[in-house]
Amino acid sequence: MKRLSSFWGLVSAYWFSERWREAWLLTVAVLAMTTLLSKASVWVALASADFLASLASFHDTPPGVDPARIVLLAGGAYLGIFLARAAGVALRHFVSATLHRRARGWLVGRFDRAILADERIALDLLSDRSAAGDRSRMPDAIDQRVDECSGGLYGGIIGLAMGLWGAVTSIYFVSVALIQRSQPVPFLDRWGADAGAVLGLDLGPGPYGSALLGLAMVAVYVPAMTFVAWRIGRILERLSVQRQRRDGAWRGEWGAMLNRVGQMAIARGERAQSRINHRLYADLDRTWGRQNRLSAGMMLFTNTYNFLSSRLLAYLPALPAYMAGGMSFRDFVASSELTAELIGDVSWFINVMPAIATLKANAGRLTELARAIERVRDRQAFYAETGVSAFQRRRSAKGPVLALDGLRLHHRGHMTAAFLTVPALRLYPGERVYLDGQNGCGKSSLLKAVAGLWPYGAGRITLREGARLFFAGQEPDLPDRLTLKALLTYPDHPEQQTDIAVASVLSLVGLGEFIACLEDELYQGKNWRNVLSGGQKQRLVLARILLAKPDILLLDEATAALDAGAAIDFHLTLALYLPDAAVLSVLHGDSLPYGPDGAPFYDSVLEIRNGQGRLSPVDPLDYDLARHAAE
Repeated sequence: MKRLSSFWGLVSAYWFSERWREAWLLTVAVLAMTTLLSKASVWVALASADFLASLASFHDTPPGVDPARIVLLAGGAYLGIFLARAAGVALRHFVSATLHRRARGWLVGRFDRAILADERIALDLLSDRSAAGDRSRMPDAIDQRVDECSGGLYGGIIGLAMGLWGAVTSIYFVSVALIQRSQPVPFLDRWGADAGAVLGLDLGPGPYGSALLGLAMVAVYVPAMTFVAWRIGRILERLSVQRQRRDGAWRGEWGAMLNRVGQMAIARGERAQSRINHRLYADLDRTWGRQNRLSAGMMLFTNTYNFLSSRLLAYLPALPAYMAGGMSFRDFVASSELTAELIGDVSWFINVMPAIATLKANAGRLTELARAIERVRDRQAFYAETGVSAFQRRRSAKGPVLALDGLRLHHRGHMTAAFLTVPALRLYPGERVYLDGQNGCGKSSLLKAVAGLWPYGAGRITLREGARLFFAGQEPDLPDRLTLKALLTYPDHPEQQTDIAVASVLSLVGLGEFIACLEDELYQGKNWRNVLSGGQKQRLVLARILLAKPDILLLDEATAALDAGAAIDFHLTLALYLPDAAVLSVLHGDSLPYGPDGAPFYDSVLEIRNGQGRLSPVDPLDYDLARHAAE
């Protein structure tokens, strides 16, 4: 990600990646075709001049010469050269589009791997929406950046590179052809005698006045207009970035809304949501309106400039020689066409100014994301900017499967005191501990700290080498576009488990009715997260646990949607099939699970009182009371 954190590193990254051979092969092919097309532009200009000259001299042809035949030949040659050049343009587009597609695929893959490198990076990227000036501390609209900006970035780079190389080569070829057809112009011939030597060409003796006049006009006219276009382009760049941000905020709100349509329908929150959507789109629309007005002004400027260049100014340099009778009409048209071509090539920067503004905006959005990924990779340094973040996470070859020493949990802010302290906790295989305390005392935060998901605090967390950890919360992650089998084996791949094993576990947890749907992504036209009830989702999590066989199991009210009997069955299944798993759990309500013989499921309780966690053995009386209440 470091290379992608700067503009030039980002735009060149693909060409210096592990796929550099592919990148440079396609690039060289594009540049070679661009060079040939630049030469072809000269042939097209000359063929156009021949065709116009044949029309102009239609009634002045020598005796015995068929003027219609001359016109047809000239027109056919013009058409053939033009079509050949058009075919070359189409072929170059295909190759350049292939280069764009592969470059973008590489870039998207880099961001995808970086963001999903572990369970924390994506979480941390969305952890802090506080503003720093006119921006959030962390990047907004990450999906938009990876999607739209990556597509526009390399497309813009390749297009601009082709345009620049085409302009350079075309300027060379056109200038040579223009000098070769130059004619005397009073008071300028002595200044143009060495024009051919400037290009290192032996053009032979002769005056170059009209060519020098054309080059001088281009040298004065184009830079002045380029400066105006550059100033407009700077404003367009700022508006492009602003529009992308506001478009990302609006689109992000729509995505969040569509993921909670059920809750919104229950609360009848359509009017409030409509107001939010309207406000966000109004911000986008205002920026878009300013951008449209400036783009329209840029379009008017560009069209006027191109008209003056190709229809008026291009004819001025050769006009004195033509009016003095020193140049034929054919040469006059050819010189004018070449001058127009030269102005168009030199004006490349003006015509692509909006594209450059968009390119810089896309690059800026992506470099911001790359820098943010680099920041959150050093998690403790990132969170230390806004609070206490001094956890020590270790692996041990022997001893308990999980050990906590001097654990202190803080909220955001450097001056906040620890809201929960756990001096020591040891969990060995098969031991089970539940957390007891009032709501808001930090029970769930403690589980998140053990899993590496709570950023603020200090202390040492030690896991045994090779121990696998599984965190089960109240609401499981159920991604769309996955089959039921993939959801059951999640986060592992479905091919890592046999259908028989998955079906057996599905039946065991009470979801046997869905065994025939293991390979289905939808159930009766709905995504699985919209099909399963809260209790069924938690049964699905139990199936995941049984398939994953973790060494450390963290349960954060994982049975909240189950009734008392089903919650007891949940724990009995764990005790029967995962007897060696160490369990640290936050229970829902006051119900404590017990076995058929009345034996407690949990060995110990971590009591949290006044911000202090103290481990003690379970009082069997608690289980007796719970059992009698359930009965």
